[in-house]
Amino acid sequence: MDPQREMLWLRRLHQLSQRLAQETNLKELLPAILDAAIELAQAERGFLVRSEGKTSTGRPRIRVDAARGFAKETLAGARGKVSRTVVERVMEQKRGVVTSREEDADIREVSSVQERRVLAILCVPMLLRGDLVGVLYLDHRFDVQAFSEQDVPVATAFADMAALAIETAELLHQNRTGQERLGDTLRELEALRRAQREQREVVAEAQAQRFAPLRFGGLIGGSERMQALYREIERAARSTAPVLISGESGTGKELVAREIHARGSRPHDPFLSENCAALNDALLESELFGHKRGAFTGANQDRKGLFALAERGSLLLDEVGDMSPALQAKLLRVLQEGQVRPVGGDRAQPIACRVIASTHRDLREQVAAGEFREDLYYRLDVLRIHVPPLRERPQDVPMLLNHFLHQAQRHPPELTPKALELLVGYTWPGNVRELENEARRLAALGTPRITVRHLSDEVREGRGLARGGATYSGKTLGEVEKEMVKQALLESKGNKARAARQLGIPKTSLYNLIQRYEIEA
Repeated sequence: MDPQREMLWLRRLHQLSQRLAQETNLKELLPAILDAAIELAQAERGFLVRSEGKTSTGRPRIRVDAARGFAKETLAGARGKVSRTVVERVMEQKRGVVTSREEDADIREVSSVQERRVLAILCVPMLLRGDLVGVLYLDHRFDVQAFSEQDVPVATAFADMAALAIETAELLHQNRTGQERLGDTLRELEALRRAQREQREVVAEAQAQRFAPLRFGGLIGGSERMQALYREIERAARSTAPVLISGESGTGKELVAREIHARGSRPHDPFLSENCAALNDALLESELFGHKRGAFTGANQDRKGLFALAERGSLLLDEVGDMSPALQAKLLRVLQEGQVRPVGGDRAQPIACRVIASTHRDLREQVAAGEFREDLYYRLDVLRIHVPPLRERPQDVPMLLNHFLHQAQRHPPELTPKALELLVGYTWPGNVRELENEARRLAALGTPRITVRHLSDEVREGRGLARGGATYSGKTLGEVEKEMVKQALLESKGNKARAARQLGIPKTSLYNLIQRYEIEA
């Protein structure tokens, strides 16, 4: 593809995928997908076709969910029909077809295509975790050269984004419906004044379903910012598209990447990572792409790179914003071609891993400054996740403190209200990593009670203090700890082993906490 045309398509694809990610109303999403696809491919008409199982003869039963014209009008009747032959071929082969491609030239002879006087067709599958959920069908009745073979990869990438957007909207719709039903149930039970014990248990269970989780795999926090992050992780896990994770140092970007992998369709495949800022170009190229024996001094045998070792799993490129221009160009070629050439090798090998990139830098600013390739940025920034700094979620600080103190000691020290107030009010420029170091230092003091004088100078003196005088609802860490235990037991329906796993502590520690705070369990 011409470089300028490819860059234009990449920019459009990036803008349109971000637009679709923000639309959660299914009725408005479907026409928005077609309008975006028509705009992207400069087609005359667009159709979104879904499968409804198969007929008794084994042929797919299809339906047109939406049909749009170039002027963003809805098509109906004969104007809203597609070629069943073309749709069935795409569904069967799970690959795009285009009239300009020599092996697909026979689709011009399909009777329905001739009858409607269609000159050009571009039809691609909509795949989600490898499963077919429909096809995106674009055509043109006036320009025989409207589409080319080079349009198929970008249209396919857009179709996959559309499939993910549709699934997200459907899940949100189901969730809203479930919440409405839950609200009705609660009102009915409240009207009966919870007269019977069974009704009280139903209410408690229903309320437990509405509590925000305190943990999400290796991530800890129940704040709104963390709840939004958990939803973004779940959304990214349902796709295999590249993900760009941004956030300050110490916020837990690698933990986010691991959760995306663990909740995806290939959790048992490898998860590998490499810090792009820690190695020079030669070493980084060898680590990522591998090398052949004799490629350089010390290369005594062939070695596979991380792209190959990751197989069908995930590869995290940590601090990708620090990668040199030369390595950026080589990484771009790998993402474009879907194959990697080892250093000193003459044959390229196909790759199947999912690429996740993370950075503490603003890549958009780097692109504007000419420090990061724009085309590589668009290849990486398909799904974007931002990890909030700790200062933007101070209500999570007591939970994190509790977790790290329990990790460091079986019987962690208690904190005075004033000490906790300073810890919550501190801005934590080093984020969760700095908080963990502070908690481990406090635990290592060996004192049963932490007061203000035990805190580090930075925390005690309020350097960078942004919320002076703030309190955590007037609660001590012990009170917060008690609430966390009670909530974990409620969410696990009294299953102590599950509650201990959720809190990230041994089961014996949970029993000690239950006894200490006299919690009914």
